[in-house]
Order: sequence, then structure tokens, then C-alpha cells
Amino acid sequence: MKNETNKVINAFWTGGMDSTFNLVQRLMTTSAQVRPHYIVRHENSTGIEIDTMITIRRALFLKYPEFRSRLLPTVYTNEDTIPRFSEVDLDVEELRKEIKINEQYQILAHYCRAEKIDQIDLAYELDEDTLPDDVLIERYFGNSLAFKSFTNPLQTVTKRDCYKLAKENGWADILLMTSFCRRPRFKVQPCGVCGTCSDTVRNGMGFRLPLIPRIKANLLMPVRNYWRNSSAKQKQSRFFKFIKRKYEGKL
Repeated sequence: MKNETNKVINAFWTGGMDSTFNLVQRLMTTSAQVRPHYIVRHENSTGIEIDTMITIRRALFLKYPEFRSRLLPTVYTNEDTIPRFSEVDLDVEELRKEIKINEQYQILAHYCRAEKIDQIDLAYELDEDTLPDDVLIERYFGNSLAFKSFTNPLQTVTKRDCYKLAKENGWADILLMTSFCRRPRFKVQPCGVCGTCSDTVRNGMGFRLPLIPRIKANLLMPVRNYWRNSSAKQKQSRFFKFIKRKYEGKL
């Protein structure tokens, strides 16, 4: 136990449900110190995510004072200051020939390379209706140069599993403080239109959205499912190129 007490677990933290569950689980189930890392990006949700992490940290220390010495200060890094490595970009481009790789993963890979981080938690839970890309990403992450530092302790659980476990162990209130919307209205209210709002509803956590945004998310679900299932096959079509150019990053 002495060796584990001196161990430091690096983990990406965004204030979202996945990364927060992982962070608390690490504190609950090990005696190691946990060092959160957050990449400051040019997103509408960035300020809310930072505020959420501060709020959760305070709530955790009130509920579990013993975490004060083990939850280390969050390392904040502006994405514009992260150097780019050509070998990482080349590896990602090769992977993109087979699967969709979000830009955020590429930025995180550059960050790990720049900071010489050998292992870091990149926690995301399984989708209730697991998409083929989710399975492929999990497979490729461990076998690529770009993503070799990433570990995903939550690869076998879903959001509902995590909420159930948190509820059973008395800290569901912490998990419900997490943020998820990429395009919040009035600075804090979930929009019901972005992908993460739709995912929240599809994964059985729709109660987290107010009524109107929840209705929007449900109405958009068939469109989003069609896009996700068809975009990879038809990405060269004029229609999909137009949609991507017009709306990518906005919904």
C-alpha cells in the first residue's frame, strides 16, 4: 500500500460524467494521488466545464475530506501552446482512413507527447447503442503511436452503470453536478440539439435535461442516428459534404 500511496495517476478531466466518474473511482478504490489534466479549447462550454470542475472539487472535499491530499491541482493547458508532432499527425491520418478520429483526441495525443506522459486515463463509457466506431477506436487506441498513452478504465461500462454504482455508494449527487452540453443556452441550460445532449438522452439519462431540450433531443435522434450510420459510407457525396461544411461544430 505504501508504494501505491506514492503513485500518481494522470487523468484527463472535463467535468463531464465519464471523466468525473473515473476520477472519483480512482480516489475511492486506490490510495494513489490523482492529477487531473484539462485542455483549454475554444468552445462555448469551456467556461462551464472549468466552473463545474471547481464546484465538484469543493463538493468532494466537503463530502470526503481525506481526498484533499490526494486530488492534486488540475493542470490547465491552452491548446494553442501545445506543440504539434508530425509523426502523431501521420499516425492519426492513417487511422482516419479506417475510422473517424475526433480532433480532440489528436490534440490530447500531442499533449501527451509534449509532456512526456506515458500513461493517462481518457475515460469514456460505452454508448447504450454502441456504434461500430466506438469499438474500433477502443481497438486502435492501444495499437497506435499517437494514442499509446491513453488508458480507458471505463471501457466495459455504460453511463447508466456508472450512475447506478454512484447511487449505490452514496455519491450520485456528485455525478449529477457534471456538465455535458457543448452549446449551452443562457450559459448553463442544456441545448437539446448538440451531440452530447442527444447521447445523454439515448443513454437513458434524459432526466438530466429540462423538458423542452429533452423533447428537441428526442426529435433529432433519428436524424443523428442516420448521420452517424451513413456519414462514413457516404462522406464523399455532395449532400454529406454540404452538411459537414454547413453544420460541423455547430450542433
